[in-house]
Amino acid sequence: MRSVLLAFALVACKADGNPIDTDTDTDVVDPFTQFISPTIEATGGGLACFTPGDDWENTAWLTQDVDPSFVGTAAVSATVTDFETEDPVESPTVDLWYGDSVSGTPDVSVTGDAGGLLTIDAPTCQPHTYRVNTDPNIVESKTTYKAHNLLGPDDGALTGSYTSVSDITYRLIPTILGVSVDPDKAIIAGTMYGCGRNPALPSEDDTEKVEGVQVIVYDANGNIPPDMQINYFTERFPDRFQEHTSADGLWVASNVPPGRLRAEAWGLVGGELTLLGASIIDSEADSINIANIFAGYANGVKYPDSCLLDSI
Repeated sequence: MRSVLLAFALVACKADGNPIDTDTDTDVVDPFTQFISPTIEATGGGLACFTPGDDWENTAWLTQDVDPSFVGTAAVSATVTDFETEDPVESPTVDLWYGDSVSGTPDVSVTGDAGGLLTIDAPTCQPHTYRVNTDPNIVESKTTYKAHNLLGPDDGALTGSYTSVSDITYRLIPTILGVSVDPDKAIIAGTMYGCGRNPALPSEDDTEKVEGVQVIVYDANGNIPPDMQINYFTERFPDRFQEHTSADGLWVASNVPPGRLRAEAWGLVGGELTLLGASIIDSEADSINIANIFAGYANGVKYPDSCLLDSI
């Protein structure tokens, strides 16, 4: 869907990434609470599939048993569409990393036609990352990455979709939110889904988004970036006054550093502040990086039911 460098010298982080204020000055604000202080219960999407935890390392995250016979590659007929308008994007180039990590050259690269259509050899039942670029002489867009993309088993007629963010949208969202984006940093965005979300379903068939959640992002060292800003949407439109995910489940983090990041979703369940899900992201500077969060899962990877051993 359309679908963090802690430089604070006065705080320290536990190994699990949740910050503890070690300063005796009561005026010092714990950076964790600058992002996580929900006031309403997390609702929608279902949250009864697992027991929420209070830190990433010690939560009993859900696991899935993938049928190895479904793991492979297949020719996928796909369309590249614009994040905002959902219209096809002319002559896009899609790159895939089969290992779900943006490292080295892509495993496959294909350019689509004037209607955004292409056929690409994509992994089945294994997470992978894609990147979409366009020819600036045809369409002005921002380099767009999406982590943990998943397709079901090869049924001989696999179809997929890829998202491209226009340059106008990339500039417009920070403007609406009152954010000045550093080109040496990135924007990451995603949707918070509940227990019932099937990532193989088209977004219009999905009613499993979670409201009332707040997101925080850590860098590879477990630190919160001092310049990061996190915002939410209302009815799929950026809203600088929205303090948590609305019914659309959308969140965006601006000015995050490049590199391996972890986005965590927190919310009140039964009045208790709990960690509901997380996603691991390879953030690339001067780009938008999409990674969704699923309740109960530690890394943003949730396989379609059709990929699982008990799917038949």
